[in-house]
Amino acid sequence: MLNIFISGVTGRVGKILLSKIIQEPDFRIAGGSSNATNEYIGEDLGIYNGTETLGINIVTAIQDKESIDAIIDFSAPKNSMKLLRFASKNKIPTLVGTTGFEDSESEEMIKLANYFPLLIAPNTSIGIVLIKRMMESISSELKLFSTPEIYERHHEEKRDSPSGTALDLSKELSSIGSYSEEIKILSERSGESVGEHKITLKRPNELIEISHSALDRSLFADGALEAVKWISNKTPGLYTMDDIYSS
Repeated sequence: MLNIFISGVTGRVGKILLSKIIQEPDFRIAGGSSNATNEYIGEDLGIYNGTETLGINIVTAIQDKESIDAIIDFSAPKNSMKLLRFASKNKIPTLVGTTGFEDSESEEMIKLANYFPLLIAPNTSIGIVLIKRMMESISSELKLFSTPEIYERHHEEKRDSPSGTALDLSKELSSIGSYSEEIKILSERSGESVGEHKITLKRPNELIEISHSALDRSLFADGALEAVKWISNKTPGLYTMDDIYSS
């Protein structure tokens, strides 16, 4: 049984993760945190989930490493960095699903990963992994097309733009395509969209579109649980979702 702490437990994905962990026999909830101004700080996680009392309250930050086998973080960059410093010091395997980090924060993450297993996952769905592999499989043919364009759409409350997934796809395409021009990313924030990403390849008289649509946020929770199970027994280092499905 894997004891998991959820950072961002009152968030959109955090709520789903909490429910799944409580129900799954392979997992146990070790704790959960949220922003200090959140109205649910101090409430029992079981009561918050609408089930039975667990005797574990929602806190503002991890206070003790005891009984925590792994951490899943879907919060905000500043909070994530504090969490990662704690995880690095205590060598707790961690999955970060948070996006929107500054370059300096990303550089610090790389250094911290020398001391504990860290999986950075802008998107925890297998679909995005497969799209990246599809692009790799036609890397030699990409030169037949003009520089790709990426479109992404998320719900209107999503803070970072472009999305972490769009940036990840752009990085992947740039590395395998060696483009002289910057890959354009068009971002849209509207409605309740869970997440849509589309890569467009153009050449004279034809166009190819490769797209992925997340239909429900449970997709990200399921992927995160698979990923944290995988990283829980890995050696210190920096990992991605690609590593899971290639091993």
